[in-house]
Amino acid sequence: MEKLKAIYDGRNSFYGKAKTFYEGNKLILRSYETDVAYIEDGQAVVKGSHSQTTTRHIKEFLKQEGFKAETTAQILKDYPHTEEPKKEESGLKSHIKSVNMVCSMGKLLCKSPEEKNNWDKKMINTLPGVSFPDDFDNLPEKEKRRRLDGALGTLK
Repeated sequence: MEKLKAIYDGRNSFYGKAKTFYEGNKLILRSYETDVAYIEDGQAVVKGSHSQTTTRHIKEFLKQEGFKAETTAQILKDYPHTEEPKKEESGLKSHIKSVNMVCSMGKLLCKSPEEKNNWDKKMINTLPGVSFPDDFDNLPEKEKRRRLDGALGTLK
């Protein structure tokens, strides 16, 4: 598996989030943990529609392989996209990533330490098999933060 280099895109790098690899004679683009496009027998196929960042990965991939890739509309029009993307991650792994992302957003949305702690606890509590001690809500806010940060660190 090779990292997709940013040649046509204005960014310096895709930071390892986009990779290419071969399965037989099929060149596959994986964005994050999802196979989103491939080229086989001179034909490009884009699987479904994607986020803005993944679309940038697809554009770069197509251009590097000699295909036209100007706009999302053009890509969807020109390349077959009937297949659903192949997800490589489990539902739990995806859920964990979502919890981490939403907890990060809480840093921006919550004003007080108590509000932030309550936010993170609520998000972490959505994970199967996670439970908090009965006395967790009675702990000082600093101790709650220490424990929540430890839990979030373990989930990464």
